[in-house]
Amino acid sequence: MIDQSLQALLQGCRRGEEPAQQAFYERYYSYALSVCLAYASNPEDAREILNDSFLKAFRHLGSLKQEDALLPWLRRILVNTALDYYRKNRQRAADIPLQGVDYELVEPYLNEDAIFAQLSAEHILTVLHQLPVPYRLVFSLYVLEGYSHGEIAQRLAIAESTSRSHLSEANRRLRQALSAQTIPTHERTKR
Repeated sequence: MIDQSLQALLQGCRRGEEPAQQAFYERYYSYALSVCLAYASNPEDAREILNDSFLKAFRHLGSLKQEDALLPWLRRILVNTALDYYRKNRQRAADIPLQGVDYELVEPYLNEDAIFAQLSAEHILTVLHQLPVPYRLVFSLYVLEGYSHGEIAQRLAIAESTSRSHLSEANRRLRQALSAQTIPTHERTKR
């Protein structure tokens, strides 16, 4: 059940009332920015995607049938806007380096669970942003949004096998980079 204040806010936005739109923007800014950061190459691009998404949301708020489904509806707009942004800037995003940087495990005897437990969400997001855009998009769409490889291939105009390949490479690079970011809490004894 949707609360009365949100219902009034949405009605104000539908009527094009600027104070209601400002309140809506402020209320969902953090959520929207967190979604956009997963797809953007940098914070400036994320804010551009975010602002474009809010403009689309305000234009299409009349199509929202169930107000209690607002967040999934808004998330879909955010993701689709990010994909549109990617397609528009595809030439810039297509620069995937042929050689990856090799990372070495700091503590190779630690299992992955112990390694990843040391990392914060900020570290993970930082490493995610270091991936080339095509890898990051496929990873985000597959892992965060739950799209299939067929859906990703269709949305990004790539082959399904390319989607699988990008996901595999994104996973490999993320594991290497995240493992390299861990800091050992103790020294190995030398004998």
